[in-house]
Amino acid sequence: MSKSDQGEDGTASPRLPRLPPGRHGLSREFVTKNQQDRIAAGVIASVAEKGYHQMTISDISEAAGVSRRTFYAYFKSKEEAYFATYELIIDHLRAASRAVAADKEDWGEKVRARIAGTLEFFAANPDLARFIVIAPQRAGGKLIERYQLALEEASAELIEGKPAKVKTPSAVVQQSMISGMMSLIAREVEAGKGEKLPKLLPDLVELFLGPLLGHEKAAKIAKSSSKRR
Repeated sequence: MSKSDQGEDGTASPRLPRLPPGRHGLSREFVTKNQQDRIAAGVIASVAEKGYHQMTISDISEAAGVSRRTFYAYFKSKEEAYFATYELIIDHLRAASRAVAADKEDWGEKVRARIAGTLEFFAANPDLARFIVIAPQRAGGKLIERYQLALEEASAELIEGKPAKVKTPSAVVQQSMISGMMSLIAREVEAGKGEKLPKLLPDLVELFLGPLLGHEKAAKIAKSSSKRR
């Protein structure tokens, strides 16, 4: 495996197979989707290896196995490609966390399941956590603005469906809760322990539910989540 195939910690980047050269008889729709997916994978791999500011369009094209001309057929800049990929990951993450919580009736258990789904999602490919959690905080600018919005969206997802008797915390408290969770995730990923993220589940459950349900009840749900693993 070449250096461009690896992330910062030596793990494989999410590269996709290249199309065969010449006339392959594939539909335009298939080719377009394949190229866009590979460019997205190239952006993820390049950010993991070099960081957002150091990443170039040539890096993305090389990692994706497409030409610069093909890149520019879809995106005007690396920033545009980054944000398109960011939205793609967020959509997949949201769908994954909702799916694992779909059969839960108790709100606290639903929150636990959504957090578990998020941790499993990142553990399957820690480069995705680097991409949407770590890279924006290092890059600043528009990237950190999108990251802050993502935190608000994540908090809203977790709070959705709470019992009426549970008081909604202020925006500042919500920001603190979700930021603390992301900080723990980022710390583990940067320490090369991304595959072990699911072990954080009890801590993150208690961190989020404590201000909402009280620490005793939150700890009970957190301990029950630990027993399930």
